Amino acid sequence: MASITSRAHFENYSKLTLWRDILEPEGFRWERLEKINGSEEYVLGWTYDDGEFQICLQTFGEDEPAFILDWNHEGNHQLTKLEAIKKFRCGDNWAYTKALIAESVNIGENTIDRIGRKRWEHYQQSSLDMSPEVRYVSDPLFQGIVDQELGTMIAKDYAKVKFDEMKFAQEGEPESAISLSDFLSREIPQNKWIVDGLLIKSGKVFFAAKAKAGKTTLCLSLLKSLVDGDNFLGKFDVEVPDGQIGYMNLELTDGQMQEWVTRQGILNQERVHFWNLRGKANPFRSAISRARLIEEIRSLGVKTLIIDTFAKIFPGQANDNSEVNRFLVMLDDVLDKAGVEQLVMLVHAGNDAKKIRGATALTDHPDSIWYLFNDDDKNRYFSAIGRDTDIPEGLIKFDPVSNQLEFTGAGKQVAKESTAKSKVLEFIQKNPGSNASLIDDAIGGNRAFKIKIRKQLIKDGLVFTKKGPNNSDLYFAV
Repeated sequence: MASITSRAHFENYSKLTLWRDILEPEGFRWERLEKINGSEEYVLGWTYDDGEFQICLQTFGEDEPAFILDWNHEGNHQLTKLEAIKKFRCGDNWAYTKALIAESVNIGENTIDRIGRKRWEHYQQSSLDMSPEVRYVSDPLFQGIVDQELGTMIAKDYAKVKFDEMKFAQEGEPESAISLSDFLSREIPQNKWIVDGLLIKSGKVFFAAKAKAGKTTLCLSLLKSLVDGDNFLGKFDVEVPDGQIGYMNLELTDGQMQEWVTRQGILNQERVHFWNLRGKANPFRSAISRARLIEEIRSLGVKTLIIDTFAKIFPGQANDNSEVNRFLVMLDDVLDKAGVEQLVMLVHAGNDAKKIRGATALTDHPDSIWYLFNDDDKNRYFSAIGRDTDIPEGLIKFDPVSNQLEFTGAGKQVAKESTAKSKVLEFIQKNPGSNASLIDDAIGGNRAFKIKIRKQLIKDGLVFTKKGPNNSDLYFAV
């Protein structure tokens, strides 16, 4: 693509255009006057007369400027091709003249040859023929559209700046720095735990488990501990938090929730407030609904909130970090304005049950993460990790009499042995007098593991043996 910038360049490119192509489209008529000395070319006389304006020119070949015979007897009597294009084809507008010649060169053909209009400013090419730069200086309508769009873009960008400034102002003054000595001299309550080693005061916990792993059961157990002050899972001390406890149920039906909560035997029922929202409108769906929720939480005095589950209140793409981050920031803003100090929110775990499913923002956001997962024998394990939190996975047992869960802390091997012992004992009770071979078929594991289980049952006094045929041991339950 050619590039022309100086007037000399424009002069040279304008010489490529014939006088006829410059003047005839404007209504000039010509006639031969006389031959030019030593050539076959003629001096041509050009006349223009539209009733108001008259002019006569003479040209002496394509390489020479025209001579003005009558133009109100003003100015230079010589007229170059560049000046003729500017005056007659472009309304005496230098910008239009440069645009016309530049486009002619850039698209590789003489645009002037294709124009049969009196003024270049009135000629509008199609967008395919004209570059935006040329069209901007030659087409007032296009220029207006561009200027309007530009103004809109500038306004939007500036509005975004002003909006961010407004939001910043609404957040209040930023916290000032403090010296280390002043910070250490502050009186800060030393007991920072609501649930010892698991939930700090003014903290956020995300509780992850796969579907149907027992998340809601464990959360209802937590609810009882927070309300009545019982040890959580029979192991972790609880300091009853200030204020009321809120529970957003988006998973269970009203009937199911009523039945499951009744099993817990909560004593201080007046301290608990439920939102049963399964199949109902999402309270975080809009600014209006969030404002109403903030007002309701504040009026109830809820300081600790349990949300079951994140998937039911988050409307976006779970794998999109940007969307999840924006939602979590919004959620924090709602809880802060509502006066909520502690949050426990249930989230879904991935296939390996030890990672939160979806965007990594869910892992980065809370102070600690609790995990609950089942093994192949349907044993449940609980673990937790986070800031000042490190609870290795341990077995959880369910007491059907008290309807309470207990964290034994036992690892997988202990749980595996316990499960195997239960299976062997049950088999012996149903099949008294069975030999070792029959019993071992009832459980998995290698031979050494099976022998260990049988010996452990005898040691615990749950099983005894008698000699059978060929001096074999026959097993009986006590």
